Amino acid sequence: MKNITMKDIAEQLNISLNAVSIALNDKEGVSKELRMKILETAVNMNYPLKKLNVKATLKNKTLLVMIEDKKKNDTYYYLDILNHIEKEASLFGYRILTDFYSFHDFQVSKEISEHHIAGVIILGKINQDIMSILKLYINEIVCINHSIPYMNIDCIISNEFLGGYLSCEYLINKGYKNVGFIGEIEKSKNFKQRFQGYRQCMINYFHPKKSDFICLTKGIEKAVLNDDYRYIQMMLLTYRQMPDAFVCVNDRNASIVIKALQYNGYKIPQDIKIIGYDNMEFCTNTTPTLSSVEISRKEIAKKAIRRIHEMIHEETIPETIMLSPQIIERDSTK
Repeated sequence: MKNITMKDIAEQLNISLNAVSIALNDKEGVSKELRMKILETAVNMNYPLKKLNVKATLKNKTLLVMIEDKKKNDTYYYLDILNHIEKEASLFGYRILTDFYSFHDFQVSKEISEHHIAGVIILGKINQDIMSILKLYINEIVCINHSIPYMNIDCIISNEFLGGYLSCEYLINKGYKNVGFIGEIEKSKNFKQRFQGYRQCMINYFHPKKSDFICLTKGIEKAVLNDDYRYIQMMLLTYRQMPDAFVCVNDRNASIVIKALQYNGYKIPQDIKIIGYDNMEFCTNTTPTLSSVEISRKEIAKKAIRRIHEMIHEETIPETIMLSPQIIERDSTK
């Protein structure tokens, strides 16, 4: 078997021999990112490492982000947060590995089971059984956008109730009393909290009867996933009176509702105002541009990396960090 040399590593990475020597001798002169890349390549190529405990170094500077496999193509939200996490992690000298896991066929990744990482960030939904398994291997875990009742874990969540409340209040303050809601609230705990915030706002301002609420909450997610605006268009035709404005549970709902209303002959925002939630990138490309409620994804990433860094280096107790939303006004509510 050939003995691996520094030259082999340099050729593998297409970098100078001097850069490899600096990294493997733990000297100053290369960036943190390049140093980690060189160390990882050295380990993978079985380079004989004598002076430096490279595996320990890699572990201490490696974080794993877990995302449900159903979300691996969600470039608008989950992968956007992941991108912010990677940028924020680099400021602290961490590299990010990604694990797209399955709820129905969950297996602990090799990085976790063989203790190759310093911490885990779970982006999105997770359940108590999986969390209990992970806790057998590692304690440094931060959950983003999800918490688990009865488990004392570190979480970064957004105030979904307040987001629903503020979006409704924003429309009321513009002079609209008849505000409806669209979103399949049973599909997500966050969706339900946004609906509850909307509902409480309407109650606080107008004390409506249950029959006065104009809410479309069934079959919406399937229609959104299939871009089936005709389903929503037909459902909207069943209402005797259309509201002045709609609070939508997220931006995807809002964009398809706009299509459905336009198909029915309504003009947005002249006839009906629409506000979404999440402030996704496509909000500026819709016609009209879409007002939305935002929880800064950059801020979520910043809080997550700082918290996991704190957990790795200090004695901590579990903490829940709740971020507040803000209204982003665009043409759909003007």
